[in-house]
Amino acid sequence: MQDTNLRIDARREVENLDTIPFRLGSDLILRSILNPALKTKTTIYGAVPGQMIIIEEPLFSLNERYSGTPEGFTCAYLHGVHLFTFQSTFIQHLFKNIIGIEYPTKIERIQIRSNARIAVDIESEIVLGIKPGSMSASMEDVSMGGCKLVLSKLIRIQKGSKFYLTCTLPDNNNIDNLVCRVMNVSFRHEKNITIIGVRFLGPSHTVAKIENFCKLCAFNQIPS
Repeated sequence: MQDTNLRIDARREVENLDTIPFRLGSDLILRSILNPALKTKTTIYGAVPGQMIIIEEPLFSLNERYSGTPEGFTCAYLHGVHLFTFQSTFIQHLFKNIIGIEYPTKIERIQIRSNARIAVDIESEIVLGIKPGSMSASMEDVSMGGCKLVLSKLIRIQKGSKFYLTCTLPDNNNIDNLVCRVMNVSFRHEKNITIIGVRFLGPSHTVAKIENFCKLCAFNQIPS
């Protein structure tokens, strides 16, 4: 299972801020400024505005011959529907595997639109409530609220119907039995294809996995 183009087809709203609403225990994404191919994820343990952000020491790995902490990096932090981005540098080791990095003097907040579509190619399984068993489908795009599914057969399904969706996202998060509602249906009779536009209904913790995936894709759009 592979993703294709993780390009977000939506404008981003950007503004400068002085502080970031950090939540302890949440993730911080870092990308090396000197080598943008190096990207990793770490955990936020604390923050003192204007002074320091306390994080788990990150390890950047490109191959078996290189592993370490670059001096400067671009950071991305997700909070709600906003992606906060900034540049920072290493300050000092505080404890074992805990370091302090510079609190940024310039912060950008990017609003991630819920209807921003991300082009993907994800093998999926759907289970309709009216029929036993599952059917294979290909997810061609996804947003925080829904997706487009393509089935290589003609099926009879009505707008408003509910079904269950199972797949694995490109970030390796498993989506199991996500409840979806059919919003629109179209057919390509010459190719025996059914195209379904769906909205995600829940459970909330499963929808959150998709929301986080969509937000993280925005990080790939930040200039290095």
